[in-house]
Amino acid sequence: MLAYYGKKVIVVESHYAVGGAAHGFSRKHERGEFKFDTGPSFFAGLTKPNALNPLAAVLRLLGEELETVKYDPLGTFHIEPNVPGLRRHANLGTLVSEVRRFSPTGADELERAVPKIRSLYESLSGLPTTALRADWKVALVIGSRYMKAMAGLGPYSGVLPQPTVKLLDFLDINDPWMRYLADLECFLLSGVDASGTVSAEFAAVFGASDSLGVSEFPRGGAEEIAKALERALVKNGGQVRLKSHVENIIIEDGAAVGVRLANGKGDIRAPIVLSNASVWDTYGKLLPPGAVPEAQKRDAMATPYSESFMHLHIGIDGEGLDFSHTGGHHVVVLDKSRPISEPGNVCMISIASVWEPNMAPAGCHSVHAYTMEPFEGWEELKATDKAAYEARKKEASEKLYVALERVVPDIRARVLLELIASPATHKSWLRRHKGTYGAAIRAPAMFPGPQVNSIKGLYRVGDSVAPGVGVPAAAASGVIAANALVSFTEHMRAQDAMDAAI
Repeated sequence: MLAYYGKKVIVVESHYAVGGAAHGFSRKHERGEFKFDTGPSFFAGLTKPNALNPLAAVLRLLGEELETVKYDPLGTFHIEPNVPGLRRHANLGTLVSEVRRFSPTGADELERAVPKIRSLYESLSGLPTTALRADWKVALVIGSRYMKAMAGLGPYSGVLPQPTVKLLDFLDINDPWMRYLADLECFLLSGVDASGTVSAEFAAVFGASDSLGVSEFPRGGAEEIAKALERALVKNGGQVRLKSHVENIIIEDGAAVGVRLANGKGDIRAPIVLSNASVWDTYGKLLPPGAVPEAQKRDAMATPYSESFMHLHIGIDGEGLDFSHTGGHHVVVLDKSRPISEPGNVCMISIASVWEPNMAPAGCHSVHAYTMEPFEGWEELKATDKAAYEARKKEASEKLYVALERVVPDIRARVLLELIASPATHKSWLRRHKGTYGAAIRAPAMFPGPQVNSIKGLYRVGDSVAPGVGVPAAAASGVIAANALVSFTEHMRAQDAMDAAI
């Protein structure tokens, strides 16, 4: 967006490709080449502008729209043992029918709540994320264009900043099974359950899913999102410098004036620095000692965080497998009696080749399974005892195989290629504090804005600033920061173009 606005932009990327967790890689096998995604795999609103995900509007503005596969259901949630899973349909009316298999009372409550959910989402849609900015001029934006939309939010204003459990109260959803489903949806979205996920985020996801009617998967895999943004940056005069690790942010007279690259690669001077590193890495590693008051650094470093991940990438023989009913996404709860947030209890599975057959050899599938795993001990073991490290990886991946067996009972006999990644791998690739999924700031506490207090010209973007965790929220953080760095007139001109494209 900043390059589109005419700013000179240099993106400094530590790795050989942009995208961070939204990355992909390939491995060759005698059957052919398997291609895997490494991170996010659940997407909606990538091609149709909506209130949830700013990427569709931004990519359309930049002339880099994605080609996607549209599908429904989003996935299958395996919550109860020995029972066919809940097909998580986008349309709320269809979802009611699915919920009825598990809880008639919950289905009745959801059905009664659907009109309220749709009304709430319609009101949220009146203020697009792309219209927001992180300065006082946001009041001008709302006052000049969106007062009617804000008025529509009136009945919901008291509950939107509160935890999702308050929204469930407001919607009169009290059934334990429906409450459990809401906890699971929140956990998948933000890494915390309904008692900690802000209502506005949950309402936007639920409402956008219903409004869009489908989920989407990018042709070529998740990395195509980052590649589209990279093309747009370069097309608008920006630069991307790969394999360029930042050693620290240069601070002079209380202002950020550039970055110093590692390995003697020199300095890059700039009047504005945006850090996409996490809050812990920005304050703990990139800012030089004394750059901010000690209390400010202490508060930043104390930001709560979610656990890291175990990853399992496998290429399997797909003979006889049919995912036409259940889809390629699966969420498996290993033990419903245990907390959703307990590491290893909820396992996510993405079989990308269901939608993009070119990601696996003919007759095969590419599978990515992952679950939360504490970081402690992994890095030390990897550095000191390689054999023990590999053994622990194998042991920790067992729960992922157990989850996969709920989807493909003979999965172990089908494995052609196996790659296991630990939290140490997650940290190494993302260069991220303890390999964390992201900040675990619990509502009603709010994520901070992008500007770093006490340092002029330094901004933060990503999933430890507002709006929060997840691909749509992280993308929105960049849009909001970019809008704040240009004039009101420039911002509104771009918003006009995005509105016209809808």
